[in-house]
Amino acid sequence: MTVTVAGHRLALSPRVAYRAARAEVERTPRALKIWYSVLLVLMAFGGVGALFTIAPGTEVFGTTPSFEWGILISAYVFFAITTSGLCLGSSLGTVFGVDMFRPLEKRHAILAVLSLTTAFGLIALDLHYPVRMVFGAVFNPSLSSAMWWMGLFYAVYLVFLLVEVASMFTGRDNIHRYACLASSCTAVLAPSTLGAVFAVVFAHTYWFGLFTPITMLMTALLAGSALLGIVFYFVVRFELAGFERARRLAIPAIRILLAVALVGSLVLLGRGLVDGLASDAVALHGATMALLSGPLALPFWIRVLGGLAIPLALIALPVTRTVAGTGIAAALAFVGVLLDRLLFVIAGQIIPTTTVGGVTSETFVAYTPSLVEISIVAAAFAFVAFIYTLAERYLDLHESEEHIGFHLPAFVGTARERLAARRVAGELGEPGAPIGEMPGGDA
Repeated sequence: MTVTVAGHRLALSPRVAYRAARAEVERTPRALKIWYSVLLVLMAFGGVGALFTIAPGTEVFGTTPSFEWGILISAYVFFAITTSGLCLGSSLGTVFGVDMFRPLEKRHAILAVLSLTTAFGLIALDLHYPVRMVFGAVFNPSLSSAMWWMGLFYAVYLVFLLVEVASMFTGRDNIHRYACLASSCTAVLAPSTLGAVFAVVFAHTYWFGLFTPITMLMTALLAGSALLGIVFYFVVRFELAGFERARRLAIPAIRILLAVALVGSLVLLGRGLVDGLASDAVALHGATMALLSGPLALPFWIRVLGGLAIPLALIALPVTRTVAGTGIAAALAFVGVLLDRLLFVIAGQIIPTTTVGGVTSETFVAYTPSLVEISIVAAAFAFVAFIYTLAERYLDLHESEEHIGFHLPAFVGTARERLAARRVAGELGEPGAPIGEMPGGDA
């Protein structure tokens, strides 16, 4: 007996399934086998670390009462906002019908689901006993808590994404249309409430304020665009499914998204630095100085130059405005966002503020991630890469030429596009014919 999954016939008999799996392994290229092996080793390494976090009474993190949030929170924020950024970029094609963004649809949805499930796994391990959080959020909701709303929006977001992916591969266009719209709206709400979780913490003035959710949203767009840039570079490089459309449409679209996100991130970064230098709040000013010339200066300037300035130059200069140049810019920006979220979490806690948090004799609070934390974060990236590689190899990721999303209103578009639409509709004559005065001021 066999079943068909994504166009592949799979045997239900254990013996036949084993033979088919063995034949598939033999057909797999050697380089891909090495790639799988490396990822599986990293996942196993992280799995062992995860087991240490679950045991009652163990303290295997590098956090302290003075420094309560470590790299697991940073990684959670990174994967969560990457999910939203993927959807924000793709929504230009799936919801608004902009042609050049349509090739991002299938790959964005798969990456978004993987990123969000990974984020949930990271926060669960950081909480030690996540089951209590689930029961507390469901049976004892706190409507005044930004963290409760964050959990709600991301849980709903995951449901929308799963529906979007399922309807995409099963051909249920009506459901898919509304799932795309719902996930795109939630992609704005979710990172905004995630930013609000930090923004309402008055004791940590580096996080506190209106601009934290705005910065989180812009960083989300940058992270999602960068991940798409990396993926589509390899799609074109190895001539994977739909690589012609990827070269013609997706790569230029990603360059536009990267340019907008990089410029926006630079503007918000500059605003934050000016605000921190001019502030008389000890924690905010101290954290800003720690970034500019203190213990966080080296990673901060690496992030500014390598994660913002150089990628922007690569996509701006004509000589590097190529597939390879876009891939390198996306990779640098991706690493820059990861470093940025780590610096964001650390800078908010690096200045001791209360005796409850622990006053130290040093100006800055020290934090060194443990081997367990590092193994879990490495396994998180390996998990996303491993599952996505399988999806790229075994799922049909060709994008449909027919768009099924919501179209923009008729008044949106250039004068030339409106003129062409009216000519097709028969309102105007052929080009060159006398057309007289046109309604709406077109000429």
